[in-house]
Amino acid sequence: MIRRVLLSTLVTLAVMSALLIFMNQEDDWANCSGTAPCSLAFLSNNPFSLRCPSATEVPDDTIYWQYQDLSQPQTEPRTFITSGYLRQHRMAMGKMGRRADLRSGSLIMDKAETSDTGLYLCKSANSTLAAYQVDVQDSSLLYVSHRELGESTMPNQSLTVNLGSSHHMVKLYTRWGPWQDCDRCNIIGEQKVLGFCYARLSQDMDEDMDEDEALEVNSVTLPCGLMELHIGQSLPRRGAELQYQMCREPCAKEEIPVGLPEIDDWWSLGQETAFEWMEPREKIRQVVYHDIFDNARMTCPGASVYTPVLWQRDSTFITRRGNIDRRHWLDDAIGGGIYEITNVMPSDRGIYRCWVHGRRVASFQLKTPEMPPVHRHVNRRLPQGIKYIVRTIAIVFMFSAMVELVYA
Repeated sequence: MIRRVLLSTLVTLAVMSALLIFMNQEDDWANCSGTAPCSLAFLSNNPFSLRCPSATEVPDDTIYWQYQDLSQPQTEPRTFITSGYLRQHRMAMGKMGRRADLRSGSLIMDKAETSDTGLYLCKSANSTLAAYQVDVQDSSLLYVSHRELGESTMPNQSLTVNLGSSHHMVKLYTRWGPWQDCDRCNIIGEQKVLGFCYARLSQDMDEDMDEDEALEVNSVTLPCGLMELHIGQSLPRRGAELQYQMCREPCAKEEIPVGLPEIDDWWSLGQETAFEWMEPREKIRQVVYHDIFDNARMTCPGASVYTPVLWQRDSTFITRRGNIDRRHWLDDAIGGGIYEITNVMPSDRGIYRCWVHGRRVASFQLKTPEMPPVHRHVNRRLPQGIKYIVRTIAIVFMFSAMVELVYA
């Protein structure tokens, strides 16, 4: 039980760390303390975390988080989780509260939904400690490409919008995070980079300005969903992007620390937990039974679009570049964290293992019932016909022999 709790905590911290590395790529993303909210984008069907750096300066039992739907600005922010993990259990706030957890005052949301888009406030008493405008982008619109397969990323889009009596230029583009770690070491592996849909709006546009000049003058940049709320107009549907490339990294073996790191040290270092590459410790073993032609679904614990994920089928490592057939595929919505097989066949039996951050966390043994013997219908008329032919030939031969004897 203790090992499971420790693994769960490590996985949660790993997810938070991966998100924070992504968030800290630009200073304006990370400076989210105080009442002025900063804007962040996340992907649905994946967890997300929002830190509350000033939470350590107030009593633990005074911290609570509030949410406001930005599409309804007339409503007040409402509390959905408080310190001690007390949650609201009424209507929408109850649904959100059941997916929320707190760690040292910071918020962790499980399996984000597009409806989670809105304003988030970390508060203590009547003081606002941190504020975020969050845009949860639809994972079903995720665009995936692979450099080694010659697949290009999405091009930028520009359009003109009318706000009141003035014309404004909007540029839709992908704002990329850093490349994640290679999914394996000392051999050729794969790594991914995630980017979100962002929109840049010019404050005003003179007739003599070109597009680039208009966007450089007093422009406002927001995730696409928040920009739609900002201007009160719909924009062309554009999702986040996930790109893969081949990689090769050395195996840097580190000692797994005793106990858990302090949350403040975790953020200041901005690094992952020390996962072992050389001697992975498998945590979860599961036997999966499926009938022939069923669909199999194996989920790697702790995996998300923000983490390096690796799968192995028996002795073969899975790569997106080419060794997955049409029935075997990885779910891109959570960065390959789910292995799916359609129309399971006896040939699919075997051991499936997964790694997160270079550490093996689970294995699945896929079993199927034996195929029933196929009873082929034997056409007995053909052997019977052959018998008639043989008999006829024999009779003719005997008759011919008798005629020869008579005439002799």
